[in-house]
Amino acid sequence: MADTGTTPTLSTSRRALVRGAAWSVPVVTMAATAPAFAASPCSDRYTYQLNWGTTPYSRTSFRASSATVSSLDSSAVTVSFASVSYSNDVVNNTTTSNNRPDQTRNLTVPANTGTGTTQDPVVTSLGGRQGERGVMLYHAASTPGRGNRQEVTITFSRPVRGLSFYVTDIDTITNPAYSDRVEVLARTGTGAIVGFANVKDGVTGNGVNGDPWLRAGDSNVGENAGGAQVQVNFPTTTTGAADVKTVTITYWNNSGGTQYHRVFLGDLNFTAIGC
Repeated sequence: MADTGTTPTLSTSRRALVRGAAWSVPVVTMAATAPAFAASPCSDRYTYQLNWGTTPYSRTSFRASSATVSSLDSSAVTVSFASVSYSNDVVNNTTTSNNRPDQTRNLTVPANTGTGTTQDPVVTSLGGRQGERGVMLYHAASTPGRGNRQEVTITFSRPVRGLSFYVTDIDTITNPAYSDRVEVLARTGTGAIVGFANVKDGVTGNGVNGDPWLRAGDSNVGENAGGAQVQVNFPTTTTGAADVKTVTITYWNNSGGTQYHRVFLGDLNFTAIGC
């Protein structure tokens, strides 16, 4: 009778252990998979830089180009550039007009080695920033006045936040005469205007229609030096409704008309969601 009484007790204990082990497996599995859901690139924000020295960049014509900007563990952001020129406020995209970008040099990245020339400079430290090269907005010649402008529209494949860049080499000289003028206008994906701050280095104005950035007096500052530039900074803490989708840079000449002239757009820094 003693053996009969103890056998059921031992058997029940083993079954209880088996049941406990079986139920513990799903708990461990759920804990292991949870981080995968928390790290979705489509909800996280990543840092990007369009670096004119290293980012893949393709120029298809003097009016169109694009760059593919990558960031760790996220999909790339495509940044497209489209140029439109005007004569007396009327769109004029012919290749023979005086008021058009330089067909060879507009939207090109200058060399960073060699001797260079005044028309084709070597850029190693755009605006005094070591290693930065920039892309050129370049006019062979242009009739003075805002009506004879070039507009370069930058379009991001996804809205961006905290966008920051320099416009450099904003000069004015009297002989041969030219005087650079630059404006910026940014919009959201719905077309709303996005405001920006600007940090001026040797220029005046606020970079808007009616108050463009310019350099007063007779002064031609080299592209590898500071003193003729502005840093443009868009908000970093906005809601998604104010993220930037497009930026239009308006560039025109206010004096002379026969001398070539150019400005440089520096590296673009921004954040965007990962996909």
